[in-house]
Amino acid sequence: MNLFPLFVKLEGRRVVVVGGGEIATRKMEGLLQAGANIVVVSPALNAQLTALVRENKIVWREKDFSAEDLQDAFLVIAATSVPSVNEAVYRAADARGLLCNAVDDIENFHFYYGAVVQRGDLQIAISTNGKSPALAQRFAQRA
Repeated sequence: MNLFPLFVKLEGRRVVVVGGGEIATRKMEGLLQAGANIVVVSPALNAQLTALVRENKIVWREKDFSAEDLQDAFLVIAATSVPSVNEAVYRAADARGLLCNAVDDIENFHFYYGAVVQRGDLQIAISTNGKSPALAQRFAQRA
């Protein structure tokens, strides 16, 4: 599979993250740094995400996912530990022409996160085409 590398401006754009646990939390730092307007859809949140809600850094919709949650989204992240929910999020995003990453689910994604090295304005993304994210991350840590 050949993928097209892409750096995207998320400043002020709505990113919907479905999931309120550790998987969703891992995706927050980069989204926040990029200036995304993050809406988290989940019946519950962990302590880290709850703190981000209190600090008004993210918006929380306390509910189970439904396709209507993707209205006005620019980008979608399916970040639950329930494969059927991640697949439903992916399918709903795909039906609306939205790019979706279903975290750790190589069957249900339009894009995935590469490992990133950032040195000032220099930004390098490293990919193994989803085959070995840990190897890409180790390479990025050494760079």
